[in-house]
Amino acid sequence: MASDDVRPFWLVVDIRSASTDGHSGVARFVIGLSRALSEALSVRRSNNDAATAHVKILLIAKAEPPRWAIELIQENPTLVSFWSGGPGALSPQWEKPQYMWSSRVLKWILKWSKGQFYWIAPGNFDRPVMTGLLLPRAMRSRIVQVIHDTIPIDHARSMSFLFRAQFSFIVRRTLTKLPFVFTVSKDSADRLSRLSPRRTQPVFVLPSGIESIFGSLPRYSSLAELISARRAFLDILFAGNPEFGNPMQAAQQSRPRGEELDQLVRRRWILGVGRSQKYKGWELAEDVAQQLHSDLSEGVLFIRVGGDEDGAANKNPKAGGKQTGVSGYDEAKSGLKVSYTENGIVLRTESLPDEMLAQLYRCGDVLVHPSQAEGFGFPPVEAALSGLPVVYRSGTAVDGHFSGHSFHPQFWQSVDTDEASAWREALLSVLRNKSGLDVFINEMHAAVHPRSFICQRGGGQDFRWLRAAESLLSTLFSETARIPAEVTE
Repeated sequence: MASDDVRPFWLVVDIRSASTDGHSGVARFVIGLSRALSEALSVRRSNNDAATAHVKILLIAKAEPPRWAIELIQENPTLVSFWSGGPGALSPQWEKPQYMWSSRVLKWILKWSKGQFYWIAPGNFDRPVMTGLLLPRAMRSRIVQVIHDTIPIDHARSMSFLFRAQFSFIVRRTLTKLPFVFTVSKDSADRLSRLSPRRTQPVFVLPSGIESIFGSLPRYSSLAELISARRAFLDILFAGNPEFGNPMQAAQQSRPRGEELDQLVRRRWILGVGRSQKYKGWELAEDVAQQLHSDLSEGVLFIRVGGDEDGAANKNPKAGGKQTGVSGYDEAKSGLKVSYTENGIVLRTESLPDEMLAQLYRCGDVLVHPSQAEGFGFPPVEAALSGLPVVYRSGTAVDGHFSGHSFHPQFWQSVDTDEASAWREALLSVLRNKSGLDVFINEMHAAVHPRSFICQRGGGQDFRWLRAAESLLSTLFSETARIPAEVTE
């Protein structure tokens, strides 16, 4: 049989959790891994790798492809395809997509690929795991499940009872039934292994990557450059709020203007990036910011970036008073939902594109990350690679990001308690800079860019997504791995 006639072996990547170009940890993982798999397979093809010579990627979702998926297909159309959940992409007799649950889609994939596939579930739990009738025993080796963490089990008070119960049941069942289970850090792998002591296969670790935009540009080396960059950042941020530019709404907005804006750009900027679950500890962070505002003569601006879907943060009476200046966030219009507290200490934005988030890391003084649980924890690594000092909560996967590092003690600093006084002291040690941190920062300025310097001083890990992709491919297609034989219904 000619090589062109060999049936493709599909890596079917479920991208529903990244279908709107979101920037949650799971969405970042789905997008980063998908792109890296395409790159890794392209390199392997050019090197005539026999194990993956006929492997292709099939991205599936329940609606039209997101922008990042379209771009990936355009970059490599012979390697990457998209399927909207029905047989339309695999058979010419279907004209419209079929929106089915994953158990039905799995059976379509089985039929139309003639059993040549791995189903990669990188961000959710699939119904084939739940339904024995739709998941024959022979099919279990086809499902590659990624479990990002055990937070709903370890931090029960942060989740609803029904979600917690469902999560626990599915995780334990997955660990019992499926041979290919992955997670994103050694910390999560150890926790998952303890949940299923009878599991004979290891819980594999796919190290998450950090987008190259974080740390690719140098930090600002002078106060004048920093102030100019901060002013430009705030101008763009507030310009993303249509209501801020509406004269009819001007009296009801608390957008800083003139002299107030001049004061803001000269304050110490404390950044907090992450969603609004209780275990993230944002109330603690805002309380500490309020205290630090009095401790420092130049004052503090706490910039909080993250989703507030439940509105909890906006209702927090400790957050600094009445919230004003809130406009709707619309990804299609690139709008930014921003709120600025009445006392001028806390500024919140629901989300930021990577370009603006990377710029914010360059403009900040310190990132605070009081989260009590992280399966990986993107913001601390993004910030550190950008050259921004980080104060984080110990006892999570964040502890393992820079094993054996040679950083200044105040650059990558852990706090092992939720007491506000400890966080206040840790942040002051960075903001008052009386311990020689500036010498470490000056060494970083001399490097090509912050990322290369931090990776070299941080133990050598480069945080490239390609590492995760190669790890996955090696596990699934190595000489010792058993590539599934053809299975039919």
